[in-house]
Amino acid sequence: MNFELLANELILDIFEYFNAIQLLLTFHGLNSRFNKLLYLHFRKCPLDFRSISKQDFDNICQKHLPLITDQIISIHLSNEDDTSNQPNLFFSYGFHFQQFNNLQSLSLYHMNSTNLINQILLNCSHLIYLNISKCYFDTDLQKVKFCTNNIWNLTKLKSCYLNEFRILLPTKISSSLQNLSIENNPFALDSLISLFQCTPNLQNLNIEIDDLSDNQSFSFMLPLLTKLTIDYRDELNSLKNFLKILPNLSKLIIKINEIYFDGYQWEELITNYLHKLKVFRLFMYYKFDDTKNLNEEIDQLIESFQTKFWIDQHQWFIQCDYHTGNRAMHLYTLPYGFKEFRSYFSDMSKSTCPIDKNYNSSNYVNTLIVHNSLLRPISQFPNIYHLELSFPFDNTLWSVIPKFDRLISIEIISNVHSNEVEQSINHLVLLINQAIHLSSITIDYLILSQLSVVEIKNKSIHRLDLLTNDGHFYGIECISLIQSFLGDQCEVLLINIENRSIVLDLIEKISNLRALTFQCQNDQWGDSSESLLNEDELIQWLKNCLPSNCSVIRDEIDISIIRLWIR
Repeated sequence: MNFELLANELILDIFEYFNAIQLLLTFHGLNSRFNKLLYLHFRKCPLDFRSISKQDFDNICQKHLPLITDQIISIHLSNEDDTSNQPNLFFSYGFHFQQFNNLQSLSLYHMNSTNLINQILLNCSHLIYLNISKCYFDTDLQKVKFCTNNIWNLTKLKSCYLNEFRILLPTKISSSLQNLSIENNPFALDSLISLFQCTPNLQNLNIEIDDLSDNQSFSFMLPLLTKLTIDYRDELNSLKNFLKILPNLSKLIIKINEIYFDGYQWEELITNYLHKLKVFRLFMYYKFDDTKNLNEEIDQLIESFQTKFWIDQHQWFIQCDYHTGNRAMHLYTLPYGFKEFRSYFSDMSKSTCPIDKNYNSSNYVNTLIVHNSLLRPISQFPNIYHLELSFPFDNTLWSVIPKFDRLISIEIISNVHSNEVEQSINHLVLLINQAIHLSSITIDYLILSQLSVVEIKNKSIHRLDLLTNDGHFYGIECISLIQSFLGDQCEVLLINIENRSIVLDLIEKISNLRALTFQCQNDQWGDSSESLLNEDELIQWLKNCLPSNCSVIRDEIDISIIRLWIR
């Protein structure tokens, strides 16, 4: 059947199976009908430049994007290792965000220029959704404050996600912002007063509180806030006072550290102040004093979560895992309700959950960190996307993760001798071969050398991170190991090298390599103050040796790292 004879509705359904980049490169410019259908599709399809090849990026920016800027509603720009210097290259083609007059959603990743982010925000007046993730800011507090106010000045912005992004409290008022997430940037609890004053219509908040106040009180109520995700440390009374001003809270996801907050206290607080609470997920870490009887303390804590309020009225069950040696305790509601689970030592476990309740699986967790021990308390994690794993490990991991079909990235931490690696390499090979969507793997030299002599059937891996290796790779040896492990699959490589000439060998002999991030042992740049006044000799050498369309930059944060976007 001729594809062009298909109805428009059917073609649009087929478009759903492709991303915007693939659609532009395949269909744009064929005829006016396909162009119109693409424009319709772009009203809901993001233009995602993450993990794109430089050739495709250049092609789209030069030939396609200038013709459809007014059709794009969502853009992702990234300065990560596989697309280094992308934001600057994007603007070098003459684009400015005023051209994207229908842009509603913008995501920026790993951008390290405050000025550049400010320049972008000033020209995005129609944004409804903003995501700024893992962006480094300089020490100029005025620029940082200017950036925060630029965000709060976006008059249509409803949702804002900031992760590892340093912000100061805004001085501008946003009446549109309803959903706000600020991760990995702790606030003092008293700063929330200013935050709420500048964001009066906030309904959903995700925040970390590292409170330095003593019994902080609040003289106002927050009737609009219905969903709260909070990571809280330090003072118990201030936490209680804060929760008391949220009368319409329906969902509370909370982690508390070094605070003893038992079931009786929670019951009193929820009964008296949080009348509309429907969803409650709790994680609590606490270390008991050496002077107390540990078993008695644990029994009393468990008993406090066994009242009719917990068991009958809400059916909120908890589990408490603890270690009799270090006296550390982890208590959490069932099923475990957080995105990340980190392993810990525990030799005892108690629960209020009835036997007939099937809470042995946690669908919420997508990042699992297992160091030195497997997880006793929860038996299965079916939705793991990222796994950080100590090596060696045994086949009991399969009882924790029944399938690896959703695993995208894995980081192997190894501190073992070569004979121990050999004994456990079969388990790792089995894991890799079962993870059919695994795209990124971080390992060290010792494990790579073992993997290079066994058969790896997984064809989805394209990113290899060897920067964690303490030593440096030498000459043809490193190329042969990589090719033995991945063949021609490797597209993105992070590596320590002994000599700059290896860069040219890597690019020449790893045929599909499109991005390379490396540290070079004989790179002297930055070792003295004089280097800052002179030409960057290694960067200039690379530019002379590589094609002119190859992007070559030195990392702005760690100047020992060179980043290439090759093809």
